[in-house]
Amino acid sequence: MNPSNDHNNWITVGEVINLIRKPVALYTGQIVKNWHAKLCCLLKGGCANPIMCEKETVHKKLCHSCNQWYQELAKWHKKPNKRQIKWRENCDTSKWPVDPWEVAKFFMPFLGDNKGTVKDADSTDLSSLLNVLEWMDDVIFSPDRRVDLDLVRKLRSVRNSWAHSSHQELTDADLNNAFDTANKILADLDIIFRCNEVKKCIKKIKFVQANGITNVVKAELDAVNLLRDELVADVSQLKENQISDRQIIKENEKRLENLEKLISQLQISNVQETGRRAQIKNCIPDKPCTFIGRDAEVKEIISSLTENGCGIVSIVGGPGFGKSTVAIEVSHHLCDNHDIIVIFSYLSNVSTVSDVFLRLCQDVGVNPGDDSKLSFTLWLRNIKERVILVMDNIEQLLEEEVKSEFTELVVTLRKNSQQQLQILATTRTAFSIPNQPPKSIQIGELDENSSVELLRKCCPNTEVRDGYLRDLANLCGFIPLALCITGSRIPRLDDPTELIQWLKEKPMKALQSTDKTQCVRKAIEFSFQMLSNEDKKAFARLSVFNGNFQKKSAQEVIERDGLETQDFLEQLVDRSLIQSSSDKRFVIHSLIRRFLADHDQHQDEKVIGEGLMVKHFLNMCHLLTMKSYSKDGFTDARKLVKKDAHNVEETLKICCQNEVTNVNPHVIESLVSSDVYKSSSRFFSNFVWDLLPRTVLRNFHESCIMLAGGREQVAIQITFQCLVADQEGYKSAWKSPEYITRMEAIKKAFGRNEAALKEDRSLYSYCYYFYARYYSHKPTNTPCPDLSEADLTPLSENKARNPTDNAHEVLILIRRAELNKIRATKYKEKREEYTNCAKALYNQALSSAKESLGDHELTCTCHKLLGDLYIKNEEALMYYSDAIKLRKKLQLDFNEPFMYLLKNYGSCLFYRGRFEESVETLHEARNIAEKLGEKRPCTANVYYALARTYRSWKPDSQEAAKYAKAAVEMKDLLDSRYVKNIHIFEAAEENMTKKKSQQY
Repeated sequence: MNPSNDHNNWITVGEVINLIRKPVALYTGQIVKNWHAKLCCLLKGGCANPIMCEKETVHKKLCHSCNQWYQELAKWHKKPNKRQIKWRENCDTSKWPVDPWEVAKFFMPFLGDNKGTVKDADSTDLSSLLNVLEWMDDVIFSPDRRVDLDLVRKLRSVRNSWAHSSHQELTDADLNNAFDTANKILADLDIIFRCNEVKKCIKKIKFVQANGITNVVKAELDAVNLLRDELVADVSQLKENQISDRQIIKENEKRLENLEKLISQLQISNVQETGRRAQIKNCIPDKPCTFIGRDAEVKEIISSLTENGCGIVSIVGGPGFGKSTVAIEVSHHLCDNHDIIVIFSYLSNVSTVSDVFLRLCQDVGVNPGDDSKLSFTLWLRNIKERVILVMDNIEQLLEEEVKSEFTELVVTLRKNSQQQLQILATTRTAFSIPNQPPKSIQIGELDENSSVELLRKCCPNTEVRDGYLRDLANLCGFIPLALCITGSRIPRLDDPTELIQWLKEKPMKALQSTDKTQCVRKAIEFSFQMLSNEDKKAFARLSVFNGNFQKKSAQEVIERDGLETQDFLEQLVDRSLIQSSSDKRFVIHSLIRRFLADHDQHQDEKVIGEGLMVKHFLNMCHLLTMKSYSKDGFTDARKLVKKDAHNVEETLKICCQNEVTNVNPHVIESLVSSDVYKSSSRFFSNFVWDLLPRTVLRNFHESCIMLAGGREQVAIQITFQCLVADQEGYKSAWKSPEYITRMEAIKKAFGRNEAALKEDRSLYSYCYYFYARYYSHKPTNTPCPDLSEADLTPLSENKARNPTDNAHEVLILIRRAELNKIRATKYKEKREEYTNCAKALYNQALSSAKESLGDHELTCTCHKLLGDLYIKNEEALMYYSDAIKLRKKLQLDFNEPFMYLLKNYGSCLFYRGRFEESVETLHEARNIAEKLGEKRPCTANVYYALARTYRSWKPDSQEAAKYAKAAVEMKDLLDSRYVKNIHIFEAAEENMTKKKSQQY
C-alpha cells in the first residue's frame, strides 16, 4: 500500500463529492419546487395556529391544514414505517404551504442542530440530498423519469466510504469507482435535467480524472472542511438513534476535534502555498496600460484554458495585431482571478529548440547547468499544480527546418508534467501537432470604435475630433501597433492634418516611433523575409490587388498552375500575410499591400503583375459581358462581376494612368489586345455602368479615345466617343454645351469615315441611330430616316451569331421605335400611324429580348418604353408593372433607371387620377434619388412629378410647395417638356406663403 497515494486518492474523491453536490442540489431543488407547486393547488389554506402546531409531536393533533399536508407527504414517503419519519425534528409544519424546502426536509434523516441552517438545496449536505431523492416516491417525479436510484445508492456508498475512512485513505479501486459512479450519474442527469451546471461538472470531473488535483493543499483543505460538515450530520443522527453505540459516538466526536486542528494546520499551509505560488506568478510582464477591443478574445482564451482544459491554445494574427498584448492580459486574468501559475517566455529572438530550453530555465528560475533540457524536464516533473506556459512569438520555430523538433518539444513538455502544463502560444503562423490539435484563436483588426478609443487613449490631453481619428484609424488599417504609433505622434504636431498626408504618401515611414523601437515596416519585414525568393516575387505581384481576389485571379498574376497557387495562398494565410474569407476569396491587408508596393527589391515584379492583372480582368469583363447577354445569363453574370467590381475599377484606373504616363508597357499591350477595347465596349459599358464609379468609366473611355486616335483605329475611337457623349448627355439632361460639341464631333467623324464604318454592320447602325436620336430631337430638324438593308453590309451566312448580336438587334429596334415616337410628336396628322409603328417595333424588340435574352435589363427597358408610349392610358400600367417586377427579380431596383421607371409609373397613376398610389410610388423613387445623392436629371423630374401630383390632389398642402421649391432649384436639369409648366411651382409657393401670412 502507498499511504501518500491513498491519501491523494481520498483528497481527489473529496473533490469529486464537492463538485457533484451542486448539480445534485439543483436537480433536487427543482424536483421539490415543482412538486410543492402541485401540492399547493391540491391543499388549500395555511396553518391555523403555528405556535401550537410547532409543539405537537402527534400529527393527528396538528391543525387541519398541517395535518392535511402531513398525510399527503407521508403518503409519498417510501419508508414503510411512517413512525421513523423525522418530521417533527426536521420541519416547521406551518411553513409547508409556503416553503418548498421545508417539504424536502420531511424526507431527510435527523438534522439535529442543522435544522435551522438547512434552508435550501445549496445549504444541504450531499447525504441529505441523496436521502430526499431516494425516499421520495416515483409519483413525485411524474411525468418525467427520476434519476436512476441504483446510481443514487452507489453515490451514497462512495460518500460513506470516503466520510468513514478513519485514516483518510482510499485505494485506486475506490478512486476509479468514485469517478465511474460520478460520470454515470452526471450522464443520467444530463439526459433528464439539462442545464449548464451539469455540463460544467462533467467537464470538471473529466479534467480532474485526466489531470489530477492542481492545488493539493487547497483541495485537501476543501475535503477536510467537507468531511467536518458530513461528520457533524452523522454525529447528530447517531445521537438521535438511541440504540447507537456510545463508543462510536465518542470516536466520531474525537475525529471532529482532530479535524478542527487539521483544518487550522491546512489553512496555514494554504497561505504558505499561496505565497510560494505568487512568487512564481511574478514571471509575467507588467499589465498593459492601454487594452481596448479584445475582451471577447480574452474571454474565449481563458475559457479554453480553464473550463475546457485545452492543452495547447494558440493566438494567431498578423504583424502588429497585438497578439502579445492579448497574451499578457490573459496572463494577468489567470493569475488574479483563477489562481493559476503563469510563466511568460519571450521567444522572438530564439531560433533553435536548445535555446528554447535555455530561455525557459531562465524564466522559471532553474539553473540550466550543462543540460538545460534535462534541468527544465526535472522541474516539470516536480510541479504539483496547473501551470500555464506562455510562449510568445514562436513563428520562427515553425519553419520547415526546425518545426518537427519544436512540435516534439511541446509534446515532451506536456508529457513530463503529467499534462499539468498547458501552453499558450502567440504566432503569426498557424500550426498543428499530431494527436494534440491546438485551439486556435484568430486575432483580427480592431473595429472602428475600438480603434478611435485606442487613438484617444494615446493622446488624452489633445482635443481632436472623432471624425479625424476615424480617418487616422482607417489609414492605419485598424492595426493596434500602427494606431499606438500614430496616437503618440498627435500631441507633438502643430498641424494634426499633416499626419493624414504622411500616412497617405509615406505610411511605412510615418508608422515608426521616434525612438525607432516600434515600427510597422519591421514587423511586416520579419514575416516577409521568411518567404523563399520565388515566393517573395509572387507575393509582390499579388500587391496589385486593391481588395479581395479569387484564386483564379492570383493564378493568372503569379503565373503558377492551380495546385501551386492554392498551396502558395494557403501558406500566406497560415503566415497571416493574407486573410481568407468564407467565400473562398483572399485579401492582403492595406498596410502589408503598401509595404509590398513600396518595397525596393521587387518593383519589376509589380510591373509584370500589373500587366497580367489588367489582361486577366479585361478578359473576365468580356466573358461576363457575353454571359450577361446569353439567355437568362444576366443575373449570374452580374453576381460574378459584383464580387470583383473593385478589381475591375482598379484595372480601369491603371489603364487610364498608363495611357497618360506610359510607365508600364505591359498594361497598354494588355488593353489594346483585349476584346473589351476592340469589340465589346458598348455592351460592357451598358452591363457595368451602375456597378462602377461613373468618373472611372468615363476616364477609361476617354483614355481609349486617345489610344485609338494615336493608333488610327477609327471605328474604336468613334465607339468610345459615342459612349462618352452618352454619359455626358445623361448627366446634363442632354443640354450641356459639352454634349452638343461631342455630338457634332461624332457627326463629322461619322461623315468622314462612313465607308469604313459600313464594313461593321453592327457598329455602323449603332453610330447612325445614336446620332439620329440627337439630331431628330431638335425642334427644327426633320427626323432621320430608318436605315434600309441596302445601307447595311449583308450578314454573313457562315458567321455564327454571338449573344451581343441578338442584343444589338433589340437595341436597333428600340432606336427605330424612338424615331417613330419623335415623328409622332412632330407630325400630328400622322401621329396615330407613327405611334402604332413605334408600338409594333417596341413589341418586336420585347419579343426578341424575351426569346434571345430572357430575364434581362433590356427586357425591362422594352416593358418600360411600351409603358412610356401610352403613359396616359390604362394599358401602360401593365407594362410598368411587368418592368418593376422584372427589375426587382434581377435586383436592379436601386439604380437610376429604376428611379425613372417609378417616376413614369407614378406619372401614369397621376394621369389616371389615382393620386394616393401615385404619391406612394413617387416617394419610393425619391428615396432612391436621395440615397444615390448628387443632383441628377431624374431627381429633378421626380420632384416635379411629386409637386404636380400633390398640387392636383391637395392644392394647399405643404408637400406641394416643398417639392415645387426643390424642382425649381433644379430646373436646369428638368425635362424640357416640363420647364414651360414652371409657373405651377411658383403658384404653389405663393399660395402657401399667403396662407401662412393669413394665419398670423
